[in-house]
Amino acid sequence: MKVILDSTAIFHLYYHYNKMNNVFKENGVTEMAITRINYLEILSGAAGNAKLEVKKYLQQYPVIELNTAAASVANNLAIKYQVGSKQKLDFLIASIAIANKVPLLTENSKDFTAYKGLKLLPYKISSWL
Repeated sequence: MKVILDSTAIFHLYYHYNKMNNVFKENGVTEMAITRINYLEILSGAAGNAKLEVKKYLQQYPVIELNTAAASVANNLAIKYQVGSKQKLDFLIASIAIANKVPLLTENSKDFTAYKGLKLLPYKISSWL
């Protein structure tokens, strides 16, 4: 099954590869993608001297864009929900996942549970970084 990784899952995969492999096996994950939102969020947050390494790491994942279909979903969700400033990126990630009918693998399911039509694959690993 194809999934979209949220930003925390991308970090977990980098720092806890074996644990995340177990999560993938438990959930039947055979293909992973990230959204343009995750890509930009992680790259922009990287320290200046790490940006090239981070960019190279992220390039191994197919990137799903915020296209017209995702923008339409986002418009509909924006009418239904009030989104706080801390959740704006999650809101866009959810819109992309819903528009593409791809489940979102996340450890932070509470950030996404409000969005109808979003299939979540929650997981927990014992340590973060």
